[in-house]
Amino acid sequence: MKIRSTLAYSLAFSFMGAPLLVGAGVLMSPTPVVAQAATLNLAGEGEGTLAIGNRPNQTVTFVAISSRPNRQTDISWRLADGNLLQWNGQLISASATQAQIRLTSAGMADATGTLTVRYQGNRLISVMGSGTIDGQAMSIRFTIGDDSVSRPPTTGTPRNLAQAGHGIFGLQGRPNRPITFALVSVQPNGQAELSVRMADGTLITFGGQQTRNNAYELVLNLSNAGVADAQGTANIRHGANNSIKNIVANGSMDGQSFFIQFTGH
Repeated sequence: MKIRSTLAYSLAFSFMGAPLLVGAGVLMSPTPVVAQAATLNLAGEGEGTLAIGNRPNQTVTFVAISSRPNRQTDISWRLADGNLLQWNGQLISASATQAQIRLTSAGMADATGTLTVRYQGNRLISVMGSGTIDGQAMSIRFTIGDDSVSRPPTTGTPRNLAQAGHGIFGLQGRPNRPITFALVSVQPNGQAELSVRMADGTLITFGGQQTRNNAYELVLNLSNAGVADAQGTANIRHGANNSIKNIVANGSMDGQSFFIQFTGH
């Protein structure tokens, strides 16, 4: 998956006579400032979890947010099964790094609650929120896959997964190379390493952050490969006795596309 995020917004505020310090990016006003006319357009691929009532959690892979000058806002969620959810709301505030949306509906269902959308420069970072859908509790946590800025830390027990097996490492412009062994190490703060050993003995190690972990799978947001820059996502399915069932990863290393496909023996 090629990871993308886009952000474009234009804002016009009414400040009740209070000055705006452009250089500091801070509103010097004793009263809250609400966008009177704004357009907000964001989109990005990543990893997220949507929980509604007692239903099984759903995995979110893409979000698109679009608002109009009257602050009416459309939110689209792409789920891992391909379904698209369409929500509506109202943009109630926006700054250089964060916007808040009050939910009004989720498709044909009534919805309440607030979404907080974070971004930095031209990078979408995350969408977090909670509320209700048709009276059932709802929560959403979505993080862009290439985010390495201000990610909420993941906590848990240190773990190491290791497995011999077979697979392929592919790097753009070079022949595919066979993989014979894989190792995954995750620290309590969520910092993680993914290492794959080639048939010729070469070891390639990626660093990153754990973004999801359940009884069957963990997901890593990759941010480096040794001294090389890297971006990408690794999905690791694991089994009993810290074994690895399979690994699927893709992204870029120093601007070149790569992929990993590995199956444990």
